[in-house]
Amino acid sequence: MSAVAPKRRLLIRLDPPVWRILLHSLLFGLALSVADLLFNFYLVSLGYDAAVAGLLSTVARAAGMIMGLPIGLLIDRLGPQRAILIGLVVYALGWIALLFSSALGALITWQFVVGAAYLLAATAVTPLLTTITPDAQRATVFGMNASATLMIGLLGSVVGGLLPGLAASFAQVAPQSTEAYRIALGSVVALSIVALLPVLGALPALAEAREGAAGMAAPVTRRLRKAHLVRFALPALLLGIGGGCILPFQNLFFRQTFGMDDAAVGFTLALAAVGSGVGALLGAPLTARIGLKRGAALLRLGAVPAMLLMLTPFVWSATLGFFLRGLFIAASYPMNDALVMRATPAVQRGAAMSLMAVFWSGGWAASAALAGWAKVQFGYGPIFIVAAVTYVASAILIFTLPISDEDAR
Repeated sequence: MSAVAPKRRLLIRLDPPVWRILLHSLLFGLALSVADLLFNFYLVSLGYDAAVAGLLSTVARAAGMIMGLPIGLLIDRLGPQRAILIGLVVYALGWIALLFSSALGALITWQFVVGAAYLLAATAVTPLLTTITPDAQRATVFGMNASATLMIGLLGSVVGGLLPGLAASFAQVAPQSTEAYRIALGSVVALSIVALLPVLGALPALAEAREGAAGMAAPVTRRLRKAHLVRFALPALLLGIGGGCILPFQNLFFRQTFGMDDAAVGFTLALAAVGSGVGALLGAPLTARIGLKRGAALLRLGAVPAMLLMLTPFVWSATLGFFLRGLFIAASYPMNDALVMRATPAVQRGAAMSLMAVFWSGGWAASAALAGWAKVQFGYGPIFIVAAVTYVASAILIFTLPISDEDAR
């Protein structure tokens, strides 16, 4: 009885700063889900095809790959809270410039800025949560944070699917015109600014100090070798490759394969967001029973049969596969983050997360560019198979991480 009660209280006894970060993630996730749904359609309205969509997705991830290590050092130097604020401001400004650009060179430039700013804001969240959250709660909180970012995609995808039509009525233009998509994507800028508000003000780093004062295991203080940080980041490389094969083209896949309109695609992506949000919440209870490392690896493997469902020619089975893929991936990666953060000293957490982001971005950048070309040449089947293979390899790398489930310190 006594062992169960504390676990039940985790969700209702979080410190107020933690709830503020979760609210920030909810708002920023809403902005991201609208952008993910509409940006490719905006590019199509400008006259570009799937290959250009893949190229621009590659640019955004390349920004993370090129700027990732400097961003990690910046987070460790400035502190994660200040890094989030700077990242959000630059992200909003980058989107403003992006929406007033149409030439490919300008789109590439501002997409690079947006990608780097997103990386700064997103990478800093995990070190910040690690600082203000006790170790016993981190798996649950990381899952809640991922769920907040992903589950809000339900609202973002539904609303995002309706925004171009509303914008078209307001501006008296066609629903799939450039002007309609430009107005609709303005909501991304507004939501990014609103996401600043919960992060403003003091966020005391008390969690680890309280643990030390209570005689609990002291946080890691020794610096890890660079080889260890690289090994921690390798699963993210393969996860990025798998994601780059699918997510830049998710909306185009359902439109082109099954003839869906914008609202129907938005609804499908909303269902996937539900799966991702639920999955992120399921990760912590599962890993509490079987351990962070084993749980993260097994959950990553669960995405493989889900990907195979997307190869079927039926809309219901492809939608189910897309739903399950999001569920298993979203359940897996917060647990892997918690595992790595447990084994990393505070002074290297920004560097560790940024290195994982660099590897993930590098994998995404390479696969998105190649997948955009491969889609034009061969269709979606081969790139979905590549994604399934990379998820298997990523799970193996997690399972063989040199971190103990019992004591990562």
